[in-house]
Amino acid sequence: MKPKLAVVFAGQGSQHPGMGLPFAALDPGLEARLDQASRQLGYDVRQALLDEQKIHQTIYTQPLLLLSAYLAYQAACQHGLNPAGFAGFSLGEYTALLAAGVFDFTTMIDLIQKRAIWMNACATEQPGGMAAIIGLHHEAVEQACKDASTDTSIVVPANHNTPVQLVISGHMEALVKAMEICQVKGARRTMMLKVSGAFHSPLMKKAGDKLKTYLEEIVHHASEFPVYLNTTARPMVPDTLVQEMSMQCQMPVRFVETIQQMAADGFTHYVEIGPGNVLAGLIRKIDPALEVITIDQVSDLNILKGWLDTHGFKR
Repeated sequence: MKPKLAVVFAGQGSQHPGMGLPFAALDPGLEARLDQASRQLGYDVRQALLDEQKIHQTIYTQPLLLLSAYLAYQAACQHGLNPAGFAGFSLGEYTALLAAGVFDFTTMIDLIQKRAIWMNACATEQPGGMAAIIGLHHEAVEQACKDASTDTSIVVPANHNTPVQLVISGHMEALVKAMEICQVKGARRTMMLKVSGAFHSPLMKKAGDKLKTYLEEIVHHASEFPVYLNTTARPMVPDTLVQEMSMQCQMPVRFVETIQQMAADGFTHYVEIGPGNVLAGLIRKIDPALEVITIDQVSDLNILKGWLDTHGFKR
């Protein structure tokens, strides 16, 4: 089988102070992107990226994480990266759409800032949380969510990470009850996550509605290469993109299905871009036959060049 290369972009959770800045220092053009983002966002992104508190606040995390991953991607492209497809985990999907040229840089910075503000507002209006369920198959977790939900307190599957790791999201009362049910069912571990809201659940509906209205007014383009979406685990279709993006913040991230579909479509090699290496670990658990490398630090770029050569990708 001829090797086929995809890039996957990380979501929230692994951000760290200074992320992305060393990549910008490699190229004046990337430094200019930081300047532009600062003007659009209304704050100094360099200072914000170094602020240990701001990088963990949703209204800052989302624009900063997208920006840092995009800088790393651009630097990687200058070192020979030439992917044939894209995907992203939650927020990372927006980075994928930017990298694929579906939205231009100016449009995406405005869009991700609005998404962050609207999702943060939902989290404030309807407090909730998220929890990881490990060691239990999805069907059992989904049933636990149904059993724990009531008319006034709901919990739903949110992130399909691996075949035996699923994140659930919702009101705290139902969330805690679902965790207890999963423990009884034999989950190896249940763990409350340090997040500010019930993301990828119906509690984000207002944010999704606002995104839909906003997205209908801005320009997006078809992509030369497929961008696999969280909501469908299939390549984006331009005519339905607005609807899928408006639903993304309130529906599950179907990451297992996405990687399985990409593998079925011939993608054999994956480059995770963004802070940390969470996605690389998930991909290996979903399909151990897939080759994965992570780009987090500038030093990873030299490793990337050798990896691309070793696996037969022209630079």
